[in-house]
Amino acid sequence: MKKLILLLASGLTLMATSCKKKEAPKQETTVATKDGYQISSSGSEVYWTGYKFTEKKGVKGKFKTINVTKAPVASTALKAFNGAEFSIPTSSVWSDNAIRDGKLKELFFGFMDNTEFLTGTFATKGSEIVLNLKMNGQTKEIPLKHTIQDRHVKLEGSLNMLEFGAVNAYNSIHKACEVLHTGTDGVSKTWEDVAIEALVFLKKA
Repeated sequence: MKKLILLLASGLTLMATSCKKKEAPKQETTVATKDGYQISSSGSEVYWTGYKFTEKKGVKGKFKTINVTKAPVASTALKAFNGAEFSIPTSSVWSDNAIRDGKLKELFFGFMDNTEFLTGTFATKGSEIVLNLKMNGQTKEIPLKHTIQDRHVKLEGSLNMLEFGAVNAYNSIHKACEVLHTGTDGVSKTWEDVAIEALVFLKKA
């Protein structure tokens, strides 16, 4: 009788063990990390628009060379601009008109102090981007409008050349272009403000 009881107990234990749910093997969890953002000179372009005539007709151009001298790595596109620095050789100015380009190099930038390069530093203020631009030996803060699409950022702003103390440069280019800047009203007008636009590419970092 004892043997029968032991046999039944062993059978119940075996059944209980075999019916037990098998535990699923543990899976390793991985956290997806997003690549950082960093300003790149490759794929970035800087444009400018000067104005002539009383009706303020735009004359457009660009700088063919952009050097990014400091590019912090950031977690967002906006933060990538904070502390970023660049330099642009003024000799790379281009407007698809060789005569005009020569005047800009010699009779505009050539009449400024220490302007072999235009240099600048970006900073962020909350959700805004500002540019501290150095030209003619003077640095001025320029607020910028910005539009972000993934890794492409469009920046827009304007400057007044006289605020950089560039009176000699302004007078020089106005005199050189006096006839060309005379409109149908007989008035020769070279506007002091210049619109600037940059299309900035942010590479993965």
